Amino acid sequence: MSAKHDCPLSDSQQQQVIDATRACIKKAEALFPIKSRAVDIHFNLRGRSAGMYRIRQHGRGLFKKQQREIRYNPYIFQQYFEDNLKTTVPHEVAHYISDLLYGLKNIKPHGQEWKQIMRAFDADASVTASYDLSNIPHRRLRRFSYQCQCREHQLTAIRHNRILNSRVRYYCTRCKQPLSIKNG
Repeated sequence: MSAKHDCPLSDSQQQQVIDATRACIKKAEALFPIKSRAVDIHFNLRGRSAGMYRIRQHGRGLFKKQQREIRYNPYIFQQYFEDNLKTTVPHEVAHYISDLLYGLKNIKPHGQEWKQIMRAFDADASVTASYDLSNIPHRRLRRFSYQCQCREHQLTAIRHNRILNSRVRYYCTRCKQPLSIKNG
């Protein structure tokens, strides 16, 4: 668990979120054939997402370690605390449980396996919430124009750099053609 000194949530609110997260994991242990591993809980997520589950890689070679963590956005939690306790906490725990059961590389992030876990939690399986985020601090990323055969796309600097470094290709969801940078 970690909290930065500028966290808008009180210590009591942070503890409520931690307790709700642990209770959700305990419920999953009773419902599914898993033995949970250590998962860190942080209140350091910024931007437009209320929560995120991820695995961080530490070290190299024989010394490589994986650390599982659930990150919560304290600014969104502060504005919509009760709703996030009911929706975001089980949403992120479901990602953690689906990782333990199936492995993240073997399933879609919000696929049938994840939805099954959400149903077992009696939680809403909506992928996104519609909050007013106008007062939530977030960083702005530069956007680059790309095109396919059917339309123009705006990609963030992160995706643009991934393309430039030849690490990835992005495809249009409509025409399924690869995106290329727009000239001019």
